[in-house]
Amino acid sequence: MLPGQRVPGEPPPLAVTPSRREDGVLVLTAVGEIDAATIGRFRTELTGACVTEKQVILDLSGVGFLSCAGLHALEEANAAAPRFSVIVKTALVSRILDVSGVGAGLDVRRDVEDVRL
Repeated sequence: MLPGQRVPGEPPPLAVTPSRREDGVLVLTAVGEIDAATIGRFRTELTGACVTEKQVILDLSGVGFLSCAGLHALEEANAAAPRFSVIVKTALVSRILDVSGVGAGLDVRRDVEDVRL
């Protein structure tokens, strides 16, 4: 099987889990791949959080692939949320944000604890 191909009937390899820090800030933790198969669910989770919360932290530490559609979703979230931060720890996602130029418009941090209210 080629990279990016999935077994028919297998759920898309992305989980987006919400949690709250002690200060009440919403943290969305994404684990898996953000691509054509998962962008709908990712965008729904992210946009929903950004229009209802005062501050959203998106943790992409567990993301192994970020497509152009994922980059566009980050730009939309950044425009929608009063305060939006992205946690990036992997070289691949960091490089995608840098090369695309999208990272320049985002509040990119290394750790959730680096983001203040």
